[in-house]
Amino acid sequence: MFGSGGRLTFRDYAQGTWGSFDTPAGRVDYIMTKARLGGDADTPERQLTKSLAPVREVMDAGDLDFNQLLQRDLDDHRVAVKLIPYLLKPQATGPAFFPSIVAVLLPFRNKQPTSFPVLGEATAVNADEAAWEQQQAGNAFQTQRLLGADGKPHGANVGKLWWNNTEARLVVLDGQHRAMALLAIERTLTKSWQESSAVKFRSFYEHQVLRALEEYGAGEPDLSKVEVPVTVCWFPDQTGEGARPHEAARKLFVDVNKEARPPSESRIILLSDAELSNVLTRSMLSELRSRSEDSYLPLYAVEYDNPEVNSYRPARWSVLTNINLLKMAVNRCVFGPEKYLTNVSQQISGRDGDEARDKFMRTQLDLPSLLPKYFEDGGLTFDRDTVGDKQFPLGKMDTLSDRFRETWGKAILTLLSSAAPYAAHASALTNLKNDWLTADTFAALAHDALFGGVGVFWTLRDSYEHYKDHRDSGSSRQPKSDVIRAWEALKGKEGDFDEYRALEYLGSRRPERVKRCREAYSVLNTHACQLGLVMTLGSLWELRKEQPGDVDLKDLPAFAEALVGGWNSFFQIESGKARDRKLAFNKVGISHPINQIANMESPQAVYFRYFWMQALAVPAAWSHVDDWLPDREAFDYKLDQARRMYLDLCIKQQFKALKTNRPTAVESELQRDAEKQAIGALRNALKNWFQVAEGDFTEWLSRPVPQQRRRDELPLDGITETVVGTDRG
Repeated sequence: MFGSGGRLTFRDYAQGTWGSFDTPAGRVDYIMTKARLGGDADTPERQLTKSLAPVREVMDAGDLDFNQLLQRDLDDHRVAVKLIPYLLKPQATGPAFFPSIVAVLLPFRNKQPTSFPVLGEATAVNADEAAWEQQQAGNAFQTQRLLGADGKPHGANVGKLWWNNTEARLVVLDGQHRAMALLAIERTLTKSWQESSAVKFRSFYEHQVLRALEEYGAGEPDLSKVEVPVTVCWFPDQTGEGARPHEAARKLFVDVNKEARPPSESRIILLSDAELSNVLTRSMLSELRSRSEDSYLPLYAVEYDNPEVNSYRPARWSVLTNINLLKMAVNRCVFGPEKYLTNVSQQISGRDGDEARDKFMRTQLDLPSLLPKYFEDGGLTFDRDTVGDKQFPLGKMDTLSDRFRETWGKAILTLLSSAAPYAAHASALTNLKNDWLTADTFAALAHDALFGGVGVFWTLRDSYEHYKDHRDSGSSRQPKSDVIRAWEALKGKEGDFDEYRALEYLGSRRPERVKRCREAYSVLNTHACQLGLVMTLGSLWELRKEQPGDVDLKDLPAFAEALVGGWNSFFQIESGKARDRKLAFNKVGISHPINQIANMESPQAVYFRYFWMQALAVPAAWSHVDDWLPDREAFDYKLDQARRMYLDLCIKQQFKALKTNRPTAVESELQRDAEKQAIGALRNALKNWFQVAEGDFTEWLSRPVPQQRRRDELPLDGITETVVGTDRG
C-alpha cells in the first residue's frame, strides 16, 4: 500500500477507498478503511482504533451546547456485557462481524467546537512514486486522492487523509457502541485508560474485558485478527468562516439513522433541525447549561437523555421535568394552535394542522418585527409569511432562537424554576449534590449518574438488572463491582432526597411530612400538571392582549414573574397547618381534594390549567397580577369556563364509577347521583383550598351556562354542555 506522505506536518492518518456523495447535510467525502486490535502498534489501522472518539470524550459535559450535540450518550452496559464478548468469543457459526463504524472529522480545540481553516484549491503532487490531487485546510487536515495517467482520479479510488489531533477529532457518528467496544479492549490491553478523558468509565469495562480474555483465551496474536470496517467522513464545503460542520454532522446523523430503529423522542429533539420547535426547545436547555440567570433551575434537574422511544413523565427520581415537557411547552405556547389558549374549555385531541400552528407561531414570536417580508437564505428566497415549524431559514436559526429565548423561553423557565414546588425541588437537589461525598469510585459513579454523565444512570440501571438476574438464577456468584455498588448507592440516596425536598417544601423531615411531600410531587412533576402551568401562562397572555394598555412581547418574562408571585403567595397560605396550600393538588392523603383527575396523561393539562387559574383567584395571589389583568371580569369569565369543563369531567368520571358498582341501576338515577356527588366534592374542595364561600359557589352554579362567546374565542368544538343537576336550584 502507499505510504503516509504528509506525516511531517500531520500526526494522525487514514488511508483506503475514496468516495463522495451528496446529502441534505451537503457534500460528504469519505475514505473506507478499517480499525484493528493487536498487531503492530504503529500501523494506520491500529492508530485509527485509538483515534476514534465518542462525543463524550471530545467535549466536556459542562461545556456542552445542545445545538452542537451529536450522539453523546452511550449504553456502556450493553457494550460491556454484549459487544465485547461478541468480539472476543470464538464464534461456532463463523467470525464476529461488525457493520462499518461511521466517523466524521470535526474541528475541536481544547474540547471546544471550532471551525476549520478554508480548504485550499486542489494541487497536483508526487508522493510514493505516484501522482496525487492534494487539498489542505491549514494545519487541521489534508487529503490526497490518487490520479491516473490522464490527470483524473484513478479508477482504484485510493485516498489518504491526515489530521492533527489538536485541531480536529474523529468523532463517531454511527456505531459508537461498536467503537467503544474496540476502545475498551485497546485501553485495557495497553493499560492506557488513564491517558483518556474516559477514565471515569473504566469501571464499566476493565473487569469485563479481562474476564472475557481469560474465559475465551484470546491473546495478542488472536486479537490482531479483529478488524472492524470504518468509514471516515469529512465535509469539504464546511470550511472557513460561516461554515457549520457540527450542524452538518448532526443532520448527517439523522439521515444515517432515519431508517434504523426509531430513536427516542428526546434523541430526536436534541439532534434534529427538521423542526423549528426542536431548535427552540434546545435553546432552553442551552440556557440552563450556561445558567445566565442564577434563578433558573440547574440542568441536572432536567432529564434529557432517556433512551426510551417515548417518555410521558420523568423516569428518574432526581429530576423535576424532562425535555419532552419542554417541547410540549413550546408547542402549546408558541405553535398553539390558538384555540388551545384562547378557549379554556377546548380539550386537547387529534392532530393539529400545520397552517394554523405556523400562523400562530409567527404571531407569538412577532416575526414582522424580526424578519423582512422577503429575504434570501442559503440560496433560497423566503416569504416571511410562510415560515413555519418545518420550513424555516437555517441561516436565521440563531435569530429565531434569540427571539424565543428572550421571551417565551425565559418565561417558561421562570415558571419551572421559581414556582414554589419546583424551586423547592431544585434547591433540595442542589443541597443533595453539595453534601454528597464521592471519595470512593462507586460513589463518584453514582454522583455522576445524577449530576454529570449523560447516559450513565441508564447504564447503572441496566447493569444492576443484569447482575440481579444472574444472581437470582444462581448462574453467577461474582462479587459486587463498583458499578453495582454505585446503583445501590443511588437507590439509597433517593430516600435522602425525599427528606431534603420535604424540608425545603414543607419545612419538616418528619416521616408524615415526607410522605405528604412525596404524594404532592407525584402530581406536581407530571407532564399534565406542568403543561397546565405553562398553558395558564399562554392563556392569560392571550387575555392580557385584550386588556387596557400596550402589550409588548418583551414584557412576557415580567408577566411570568408576576404569575409566579401570585402562585407562591397562594402556596404560603396557612403553610404548615392542616390545610397547607402546598398540598392543594394532592390526590390522596388530604381531605376534600380538588384533584379528581383519573389519569395524569398530558392532554389532562387543560384541567390542571383550571387549578392554576383557581389558585390565582385567591385574593392574596390576585394582588400580584391585577395590574396586568385590570379587567377582572374577563378573567372570571375564563375561570367560569374552565371550572365548568372540569365539573363535566368529574361528573363523567363519577358516573362511570357508579355504573361499575351498580350495573343494574337506571342510568338517569346514576346520572343524578353522579352530578350530586361531583358537585358536592367540588364545592367542598373550593371552600377548603381556594377560599370560595359556599354562597359564592351556589350563586356560580345557578348561573346559566354562557351561550354568548366573546368575539376572540372559537366555538366549543366537541365540548358537551354542563349537565344541570338538582343542586342548581
